[in-house]
Amino acid sequence: MVYRVQTVIYGILLFFDNFFKTCMHYPYIRFLEETGIQLKFFSVCWKTKAFNRSLIRWGNSNPRYLKIWFKIGTYVTFVLLPFSLVLLLYSILVNFSSTDSGSSQFVLQPVLPGINLPASELAYYSLTLILCTVVHELGHAIAAVLYDVNIIDVGANIVFVLPFAYVNLCTERFLALRPTHTLKILCAGVWHNIVLSVVALLLYFMLPTLFSVFFHLNSGVAITEIAKNSHLAGSKGLNIGDTVFQINECDVRDENSWYKCLAQTDILKPAFCIEPDLIHQYDESIPLKHIGEGHIECCESNKKENVCFEYLDPADGILELPSHVCLPARRVVERSEHFCSSTPYICPTNLYCFRPILANSTNLFKISTETKDVIYLGLVSDLYRTIHVSSYIPKYFFKTPTLPDAVTKFLKYVTIMSLGLAIINVLPCKFMDGQYITEMLALILFKSHFGESNVKLATSVVNVLFTIIIVCYCVYSLSKSLL
Repeated sequence: MVYRVQTVIYGILLFFDNFFKTCMHYPYIRFLEETGIQLKFFSVCWKTKAFNRSLIRWGNSNPRYLKIWFKIGTYVTFVLLPFSLVLLLYSILVNFSSTDSGSSQFVLQPVLPGINLPASELAYYSLTLILCTVVHELGHAIAAVLYDVNIIDVGANIVFVLPFAYVNLCTERFLALRPTHTLKILCAGVWHNIVLSVVALLLYFMLPTLFSVFFHLNSGVAITEIAKNSHLAGSKGLNIGDTVFQINECDVRDENSWYKCLAQTDILKPAFCIEPDLIHQYDESIPLKHIGEGHIECCESNKKENVCFEYLDPADGILELPSHVCLPARRVVERSEHFCSSTPYICPTNLYCFRPILANSTNLFKISTETKDVIYLGLVSDLYRTIHVSSYIPKYFFKTPTLPDAVTKFLKYVTIMSLGLAIINVLPCKFMDGQYITEMLALILFKSHFGESNVKLATSVVNVLFTIIIVCYCVYSLSKSLL
């Protein structure tokens, strides 16, 4: 949907652009020249010299410390280069050998909104990308000024849905620099992306402290969104604003523990400590029936509210109660105050351990909120897909955790994408800084042994090879996400 809208917008822009240019509409042509805007096929370009003076002032403000700053950045980039190569090869290995695209592992993964990133997060994606590229190009620009390379102009491009910034330097002056100075300019962008990633990560860890004045933390999660098709919505279910502090016997303290509790429930099936009086009063069991795949049923099919429970005897001795009973699930969960999910299935005195027998990955949940207990019989995936939660529970002033959630998500994006851009940019690949970094580094190390032309030929071959590898990997990875 995002790409269709974007295609329509570009179509309309190109139509009017060609129309006004064909008609030689002078005010429109003058507007384009004065603003620096240029419309191309599926792209919008903008350039300006308005920031040149500011960049020159910053680059000359404190040359001594800036030289130390970019020297450190060069060494950090050199360390990052072999790490990036190893990570790329590892990512390719993981992607080709697994079916989940290495989603739970630290790998390089191309992301595009609407393909392997929710289209609803396009705003976060775009803002992060423009911020990361601005900081990246700012590094190049300040380093260039520091070493007397003229800045021609700066600008930004939007290629379909991908925004990015750029800086245009004087090529002749840049090529005339000493190799070490050239390297510092080339490495400055990667270095600034690394610094941005670290700063964003530190801010991310500081957020709970910063927002603790207005929000409760580590005391549960707030329900922020419930899908319309969710089975958990309704008067007896969850509502937006509810605070959940427990799922079955698992304590929920924050968003991470919410997902851990859901995963634990899927692995460790809940069992409940039940009073014998409840069994005698509500048991409607019928002779056991085997319904295939090892499943057992002891309830009539027309009693949808009932569930077959299996008695778990901790001592494996003489059964004091029937081995299987048919009870109303809601009544059992409401009356039960203790769980006995793991061995040795021990309950308090005069209570007995029973586990629901459920097929097709179905689970029985007791979701405890501040106002009520929500009983739900269904799939764990329903909670993953249809319920959104926040670690921030409003105290006062704020009614919803929208602000801290948005800032948290944005900082996550900046941390990951800025580091990702640094890693990708340092790789020996066409159109990346790594193309020139590896060439310049190879010339410094091997020019005296093999000659300049041979070194440039070798680095060109390496750059082309890695470009093909990276393009193939990206295409394969994105196509895998579509399947």
